[in-house]
Amino acid sequence: MNVTSQIKLLDLENDGLNMAVDGQSLYIRCKKAMYKYSLNDMSLTAHSDIFKKDGKARSFSICDKYIFLTDFCDLYILEKETLQTVEVIRLGADLSSDIGSVRFDATKAYICIRNGKIAVIDINSRDYEKFDISSSSYWDHFVIGNRLYAGTVQGELLEVDTDNMKVNRQIVLGKKNIYSVVLHENFIYTVSQDMTVKAVNIDSFGTACVAKKAVRGMAKILGIYNSHLVVADSNKITLWDRQTLQLGDTFDFPTGQFNKGVVLDGNRVFGSDYQSVYSTELE
Repeated sequence: MNVTSQIKLLDLENDGLNMAVDGQSLYIRCKKAMYKYSLNDMSLTAHSDIFKKDGKARSFSICDKYIFLTDFCDLYILEKETLQTVEVIRLGADLSSDIGSVRFDATKAYICIRNGKIAVIDINSRDYEKFDISSSSYWDHFVIGNRLYAGTVQGELLEVDTDNMKVNRQIVLGKKNIYSVVLHENFIYTVSQDMTVKAVNIDSFGTACVAKKAVRGMAKILGIYNSHLVVADSNKITLWDRQTLQLGDTFDFPTGQFNKGVVLDGNRVFGSDYQSVYSTELE
């Protein structure tokens, strides 16, 4: 696979940022603020100062109308168009209950909380309920239909019924953190602290394929491009055949602190270092 030359899109000094693409906009959380840029010409279309202090334990996810932005124990709900804060909800209390990844279905948001809880929030009313799911914390999860799939710090992959928030099935994929969990067609792909990339058949809930000594650090699955799994791994992008998990290609590209400042949109990859934001294209 070929890649185009790396292009610097804008200068943005930061201490580790988060990015997401939605429609024709690139959203960036940098230090105390949120920014929204047009992908057509990288013009700034919205900006909002959210926080009073800098912080590194932040991330965000986007649904139809809102941005759900997490900061330690607090959930900030922002208007997607204007980036203005609609509401702030305190979901945790301290280091034992800080919040992590956020994912959505059509009407609800599912927010992971340390030590095995998941908060389910009605997107419109903002009513919520917390559920004890596991004794283990989660790094990443996704929701499809009435099922939620989460990877734990103990190396388990859980399937949860969102109708009752009970665990249906679980499989132990290793003894260490599962950092990233992504679904494509009939397989759930994971990357783990044990340096593996795994493919789990969603029907049998068994491991179909494993690539050993495949990743370093806190690797992140960005998504699928053509027949390849695209993984961000410590300022490198690696591409893996999604059926065999054979390594296809590797190239240098800035992926941000802990691989949080990088995103895949179609064939275009957006990345960051501590000074700037970049893009490249897979061909």
